[in-house]
Amino acid sequence: MPLLRKTPLAWKNLTHDKRRLAVALAGIGFAVLLMFTQVGFQKALFDSQVKLIDDLRGDIFLVSKAKYTLAAEKRFPKERINQASSCFGVAGAFPIYSELTLSVLKNLTKGQSSKGYPIRSIGFHLKDPVLRADAITDQIYKLRIPNTALIDVRSKGTNFAFPTEDDDLLADQPAELAGKRLQLVGSFELGTDFAHDGNLVMSAENFASYFPARKQFGNPLDVVDLGVVHKQEDADLAKVRDLVDDLLPNDVSVLTREEYRNQEIGFWDASTPIGIIFSAGKIIGFVVGVVICYQVIYTDIADHMSEFATLRAMGYKDRYFVRMIVAEGVLLSIIGFIPGLLASWGLYYFLANMTGLQLIMTMPSAMKVLGLTILMCIASGLLAVRKLLSADPASLF
Repeated sequence: MPLLRKTPLAWKNLTHDKRRLAVALAGIGFAVLLMFTQVGFQKALFDSQVKLIDDLRGDIFLVSKAKYTLAAEKRFPKERINQASSCFGVAGAFPIYSELTLSVLKNLTKGQSSKGYPIRSIGFHLKDPVLRADAITDQIYKLRIPNTALIDVRSKGTNFAFPTEDDDLLADQPAELAGKRLQLVGSFELGTDFAHDGNLVMSAENFASYFPARKQFGNPLDVVDLGVVHKQEDADLAKVRDLVDDLLPNDVSVLTREEYRNQEIGFWDASTPIGIIFSAGKIIGFVVGVVICYQVIYTDIADHMSEFATLRAMGYKDRYFVRMIVAEGVLLSIIGFIPGLLASWGLYYFLANMTGLQLIMTMPSAMKVLGLTILMCIASGLLAVRKLLSADPASLF
């Protein structure tokens, strides 16, 4: 840090009044907490929305052209799965079924009058290799029994307060799904998002028995929510995607995992107010930090104007004072970032447990907020130093 070695006065100015320094650090820490909250919730929104995509075993995904987001219940004919299976370079194609509108789960421990809550039900053919989670694949044998399902342990709050820590106790818990009795035979972890408060996983056969109205006439499994395509091991992903896209009619989008993730994130970021709100929240946190840091540095300059006048009379140039104030800003940002980071970490942990969202402190997020904090404090210092640079040294005595 050659900048700080050349300007040791920056550290002395900050630390000579411990009470003022503590107040300054608390203010900057609060601004850091605000920014972390906005960054964390925005990232949790995106990560939670694409968690199901990440947990699927597949290289290419088939989605109805009308399905603008994963939560939209827009489906396509199962024939598209069969057509994709016959494409050159494809090792297999498999359907995934999902239901929310008709999927209402009741915890019957309080009797038949207990209230039901919407939960996403996910169905698949048990022989199909479509899920990555070991917690599900290891329990597939349990799902062969009629009227059984696995429940997501991160399903939100008291709505789905089942004893997921003990499978035997869970299986004895009376439950009802879509008006029919349901036995919960195990649990897994997926997490909630802004559209779903919880998740159930079951066999396609059980799925069809609970939601026969998905198709007015015929088999409810003849319409598919999501197609999972495996390419052959030595096949080129982009070429296979293009071949499948050329083969299928125009009612289905053919997307790689990365394309599907980006489409889902893009919808929530650009097509809903949520992305704008979180961006505004980050700006507000940044502005709050600028104001707090500006007040601290400005007050410090005002309190030491006579000392600065002496230095200017001794021949110190303006660039020395600019370097010193920038150094103060960097020191304030780094020291103030630490309590804000620790408070944010604790808040993330608490909210992740309360909401089921993917609120995780990551290094890229921390570096992003640290960069904003340093920029915030340097900008404040440059605004505050104008008072010193604009003053006539002779008038400062």
